Amino acid sequence: MVRTRSTGTTPAADPLFVEQGGPGDSTIGDIANGALPKYPELPALLQGRDLIFVEERGTRYAKRFLFCPELNVHNIAVAQGKQSYTDPSWIRACNARLRAQGINPSAFNTRENAADIYAVAESLGYPAFNYYGVSYGTLLGQYVIVQADKHKPKLRSVILDGVVRPDLDFNLASSHTISYALRNVFRACTQDQQCNAAYPNLERTFLAIVDRLNQKPIPLTLTIPSSKATFTTQLDGTAFVTGVVAYLARPYSGESARGSSLPWFIHAASQDNFGWIAESLSDLEPRGARELYHTVVCARSRSVRLQPAQVLPPPYPQLLPLGLREAEAVNNVCDVLQVEQKPPFVHANPQIPTLVLNGSDDPITPAPYGEAVASNLTTAYVFTFPGVGHGSLFAPPGMPAAACVTQIAADFLANPRQAPDSRCLAQVKPAFVVE
Repeated sequence: MVRTRSTGTTPAADPLFVEQGGPGDSTIGDIANGALPKYPELPALLQGRDLIFVEERGTRYAKRFLFCPELNVHNIAVAQGKQSYTDPSWIRACNARLRAQGINPSAFNTRENAADIYAVAESLGYPAFNYYGVSYGTLLGQYVIVQADKHKPKLRSVILDGVVRPDLDFNLASSHTISYALRNVFRACTQDQQCNAAYPNLERTFLAIVDRLNQKPIPLTLTIPSSKATFTTQLDGTAFVTGVVAYLARPYSGESARGSSLPWFIHAASQDNFGWIAESLSDLEPRGARELYHTVVCARSRSVRLQPAQVLPPPYPQLLPLGLREAEAVNNVCDVLQVEQKPPFVHANPQIPTLVLNGSDDPITPAPYGEAVASNLTTAYVFTFPGVGHGSLFAPPGMPAAACVTQIAADFLANPRQAPDSRCLAQVKPAFVVE
């Protein structure tokens, strides 16, 4: 746990707990050490109150780190064409190693993570607190809301940013969510005079590239991050889409405020320039707690009650294999882990004021997810930021969305039972890099 004291002269007594996603990513490593000094939003909120960063159980700085280097070896073998993507042998080896250390995977789930938040608040002596979660942190936030009447510290308000639906398999839905985000980008480019002039028919161009790569994959050089060794992989349509997701989730050129480079990248690919995608596809050695990712996902399978088609428009047919592959891989891992199943998620304590933040280009947790979760709450404010990807509160400095989301979040925290001033949202427009 890391506590960052408020920089304000008269800070509020109730802190803001800030939690990362994944599941399995490090709140301390990624947000306290990474985002807090890099992006303007959290320092602005720090003026009003303390920020508390709880390292979720099983993640990097927790006493038990459910890290699986076996997955890194698996990812490289898959990229080299030596192993199937859905082969669960890596988790079998990782789980056996962790169990030999006395680790019970059934102890790592979202219900326990939520109880930990309250335990930390009580141990620090806070009678009340606020909660912010991004990505999986929003699912955790919903469990924190459910437990609001079961602990001594009072939950004052909640901010959910890039919202996970508790009743949906987000891995299976990835074909739908990526398609949803891409359509928003294509539509916004069409409506932008410069983007449309430079990259006309962007949707048709993109799908043609996917079709062409599926029919005839091309060689692409990837770099193993740890060793800097290179090897040649085959870039097919599914791999191309996978590489594009990173530029949807963080649609900013060089993490600057210039705008999304994705239309330019798609245009470059149509001219047989695929060098740009090697960087995202070389992300072969994730640092997160990958066994924890799956213990969390597998433990809540009883909560999944809806199919993606019931929630989102049909995906591009070319993207269907991706979601099916992701779901198969996760199901294979769950068969290995055999974690204890938790009861189905049921919303409770809907009176807790909640701010829901969405990015229009989010390929993981699209705006309809946030809207659906908000519909179960009696006091919820929902805002979608045009041109923003996954995690609205981490828009880069200088981008219109950065100042706007900060103002909305600060207004909400000042008075959670009053709708925040959102007039700035009218000035937030998608921006594109045009070369």
